Amino acid sequence: MNSVHLIGRLATDIDIKEVTGGSKVCSFILAVDRNGEEADFFRVKAWNSQAEAAADNLVKGRRIGVEGALRQDSYEKEGEERKAVSVVARRLEYL
Repeated sequence: MNSVHLIGRLATDIDIKEVTGGSKVCSFILAVDRNGEEADFFRVKAWNSQAEAAADNLVKGRRIGVEGALRQDSYEKEGEERKAVSVVARRLEYL
């Protein structure tokens, strides 16, 4: 089972891009309070119509809920393979 539910505030503005094949993807960092004094930061990605709606409605500081799944991506930077974990949103709820 791979399921994630988070409530937090956008720590960045929405970054939206068109990728190969015409799909759109947006990404942002979500800050989730841990104990009132600390926060954890998660990269969130949303696709297509959700990405467009997020870009139109969300700004840094906005509180939202995210339901999705964890995904580990690999990429190369400076000749080294790197890995990053992000949350791929199935649903965004504007709070």
